[in-house]
Amino acid sequence: MKKILKLSLFSFLALGMFSCVDDDNDTLTGDKNVGGLLSVETLAITYAQGSAPTDALSASLSVFQGREKVETVDVYKQYFRLDGSTLLKSNNVLLKSVNFPVENQHESLTFSFNYNELISGVVFEGQPLPADDATLEIGDYWLLTYVAKLTDGRTEHLNVKSTKVNVSCGSFLAGNYSNRTVRTETGAVYTFANDLVTQIADGLYVSSYVGPYYCAGQAPGSANTIQLPAGTRAGYTFSDVCNVIGLDTQNLASAFTNEVRQSAAQKALSNVNPVTGVITVHYSIFFSGNTVERPFVTTLTPL
Repeated sequence: MKKILKLSLFSFLALGMFSCVDDDNDTLTGDKNVGGLLSVETLAITYAQGSAPTDALSASLSVFQGREKVETVDVYKQYFRLDGSTLLKSNNVLLKSVNFPVENQHESLTFSFNYNELISGVVFEGQPLPADDATLEIGDYWLLTYVAKLTDGRTEHLNVKSTKVNVSCGSFLAGNYSNRTVRTETGAVYTFANDLVTQIADGLYVSSYVGPYYCAGQAPGSANTIQLPAGTRAGYTFSDVCNVIGLDTQNLASAFTNEVRQSAAQKALSNVNPVTGVITVHYSIFFSGNTVERPFVTTLTPL
């Protein structure tokens, strides 16, 4: 009798253990994906203040299509501004609807929009967003959210998946300028009729000339300008961040050990006039093993 009792107890415990394992397996495999899963590939976009209102921005989405499929996605837009510790926000309105082709298991789609579309129908602090983006504040943003419509008639709200469109300073300085450079110690003035400023990255540029210098193959300036014995372009690289001009330490004409530098005080004086487009750059060229400083101020006036 004792052996039978022990066997029965062992059988009961074994059954209990296997039941627990089955329950765990059911828990792990019970929530199977049936398709229609939307992923937001573009999480952040920069909107450069000063862009043309029809310049295109783009964002990308992807889906995993299974038995259920995403047919369309409604894209909503809402505008935000942080005022101290208070987050101000606009109404939440439809930006556009985009269609998925529903052909492959993995589908990707890129949709485009512009400033005119971003502001359409948006009311912020009782007023529509302005047609001129100059009154937007740097750091404001639109938040794009997505609602997927599936083939079974359901809609899936994706509040945690969004795209942030950040308002930032735009920089559009590439072009032709007249160059007037003053050596502040002596008052000597050097001029170049056409200083071509070339954009090499977002907000990053290179000028054609520096101080009184030009290279072989470049157009000479006024009678007192000087041709360098090496190099192909005398200019310096500079950055534009919200109309403040910065110049990192660099070698003269990328060919000499003489440094072109900008102090913190010189940077504070270097700027872009947002109305006239005139660029003013304060900097110094160093000589005698970079121990002797000669400061200059260059004024670039758009042609």
